[in-house]
Amino acid sequence: PKGDLYKMPKGATVLDFAFAIHSKLGSKCIGAKVNGKNAQLKQTLNSGDQVEVMTSNAQTPKRDWLNIVVTSKARVKIKQALREETAKAVDFAKEMLQRRFKNRKIEMEEAPLMRYIKKKGFKTVTDFYVEIAEERLDPNNVIDEYQEFVRKETETNDRSETRSAGEYITTTE
Repeated sequence: PKGDLYKMPKGATVLDFAFAIHSKLGSKCIGAKVNGKNAQLKQTLNSGDQVEVMTSNAQTPKRDWLNIVVTSKARVKIKQALREETAKAVDFAKEMLQRRFKNRKIEMEEAPLMRYIKKKGFKTVTDFYVEIAEERLDPNNVIDEYQEFVRKETETNDRSETRSAGEYITTTE
């Protein structure tokens, strides 16, 4: 708004410019006016361009923005915002799952849940909760499968009988 000059690297985009001004501005950027004409986030800037950044409070950084930006500041801020979003989604999903367990009066134990998550093929617990947050996994199905998993695990443990060491015969050669 003040007509300040910003020095940007060659190939810098509108999004890089928005992040150069302020990280919050970059995070909310939806487009810009370059020399009075509407421009997309990925448009590269040339020397002497006048840029007016347009924002929206509903906008949040997207993963594909990492392919658009060329400056390290913008890249770092986008990654940071994406991590924060993921952390919020994980907390939300974790709380929702715990609430559903409580509503169904089922005791959720951490150790069996971790074994269940591993059995389902998730590399990390975060991945599991992200799937729930993004509604690719239904919490009710998860609870049903968890109960089945715990039931089978308990049956397997009950079947393994205890034998005394006296039953084993050792052979020496």
